[in-house]
Amino acid sequence: MLTLPVNWLELLQHPMLQQPLLALLMILLSTLLPLPASYQPLQLFRLVAVAMAKKVNKPAYSAGQLLLSGSLALLLLWLPVLALASAFAQLSQWPELWQALLLYCCLDWQQQRQQALAVSQSLDKQQLNLARDQLQPMLLRQTRQMSAVGLSKACIETLSLRFAKQWFSVLFWFMLGGGVAALAYRLLQELQQCWNPKLTQFQHFGQPAASLVRLLSFIPVVICGTLIALLRQWRASWLYFRFSQDGQLQLPQRWLLAASSAALGRNLAGPLYYGNDKQRRVRIGPATEPQSSDIRIWLNLCRQLQIASFILIASVWLLLLVYTL
Repeated sequence: MLTLPVNWLELLQHPMLQQPLLALLMILLSTLLPLPASYQPLQLFRLVAVAMAKKVNKPAYSAGQLLLSGSLALLLLWLPVLALASAFAQLSQWPELWQALLLYCCLDWQQQRQQALAVSQSLDKQQLNLARDQLQPMLLRQTRQMSAVGLSKACIETLSLRFAKQWFSVLFWFMLGGGVAALAYRLLQELQQCWNPKLTQFQHFGQPAASLVRLLSFIPVVICGTLIALLRQWRASWLYFRFSQDGQLQLPQRWLLAASSAALGRNLAGPLYYGNDKQRRVRIGPATEPQSSDIRIWLNLCRQLQIASFILIASVWLLLLVYTL
């Protein structure tokens, strides 16, 4: 009887069991005690990325030179941070704690949730100008001319994409490669957002970072869309996906928005503006347009997805525990 606790401690330190257990703990911690935006270390990385772009993203450069400078800038910012994170994990006496801390810093979904709730509340009070100002930091597109319907649709669309790429995909890469892998993906995503090729000035410079994010997020975004479809409307999701092939949206994004549209029963996507450039996109879903209340419904669905992810990881952990026993 005296050796039982020791055996359990040794069992919980098994590498196969540590990763999912850390993921479960960090999901709970990031939800109950989210890291305030002012203490988010990724903000410093964003500032450095913006400053780097001002130095090396020159309008006079050719497309090939901008692609090269964008690739070099990516490597100069991305690799040193990863090298430091990896070295610290190797030298730390508690590498598991360091891996968990990296995941905690990358799972900052609560900030997006609070911004979206503020937009929804402003729309409920018919404060369109305030809602436009609140939504603008979450978008690249212009919000000045958006109606209440346009603001609701843009908010839901960016929430679905950010949840899939900024929360679900980070968790996916943590489960596969640990905290350093999650950090590597999240840093690439930050670079892609700072140097988004949808903006004219980053059309070529931002392509390397955007291509890597597109590649690394392909599978987790598809899985996230599939979970939404399974939780709500699988048949409608598949139909909307089939009838939305216009070439403007990539397959994972199209599947995610089709599943989101079916889950809400509202129309998503459609034409939008980046700067002065109009991008034509097919509309996805039924004719019914979203309203401000649909933002809160979508946030509740995100919470259900988080719970589903938690249960899925917990089930994997229990199976591994039984296997190890």
